[in-house]
Amino acid sequence: MNPIEMSKEVLTAISHSYELGSYATPELRSMFHDWLGEIELRIIDFLGSRNRVNPQELANHFKLTTESIIFILGKLAREGTISMEAKGKARGNLHLLKRENS
Repeated sequence: MNPIEMSKEVLTAISHSYELGSYATPELRSMFHDWLGEIELRIIDFLGSRNRVNPQELANHFKLTTESIIFILGKLAREGTISMEAKGKARGNLHLLKRENS
């Protein structure tokens, strides 16, 4: 899969996740937000000690699916917390991940 198609897939997954979140109760949305914030901080810390990380490596380390990791990385990239670059045609082949301003 080329990087453009992968980006479209990630955006579709993000949109679907936010749509599903709208059905949850405020309590569950708050709990998910807290959990997501904690995972984001752990991922940022993990990235801080490396220059390049493969999403599969992150998925294995945090015991999450690659799709979940790509969702979180996409969110962090949109917020400007990290930068990421897709390389090659393989699905999930995101390699250059780093903290911004580091």
